[in-house]
Amino acid sequence: MKGEAMCSWLQIYADTKLKDHIVDALLERRLNDFYYSSCDKYALRDLLISQREQVSGRKQYGRFDLYIDYDRAVELVEYFYTKYGKDDITCYMLQNITDFES
Repeated sequence: MKGEAMCSWLQIYADTKLKDHIVDALLERRLNDFYYSSCDKYALRDLLISQREQVSGRKQYGRFDLYIDYDRAVELVEYFYTKYGKDDITCYMLQNITDFES
């Protein structure tokens, strides 16, 4: 671990309607090493908008995982919250992540 570069693990949870916009924003910033997976956000039926969401009790979301330096992560989160607000996007970050090497 001595001398290894540390990074931050940024998780972005977003409504699937924002997926292409987020991918474009990441690629425009030359962040081309990230992961995406589909997931569902569960909520009270009253908080869900469409009839399909209200019947199932969940909303289709996606999760982006990036491993980037802290300053870039903060900049990215600020950009997404400013552009999309916090209703359809939520970000979490863990700091001081390193690659595992045996």
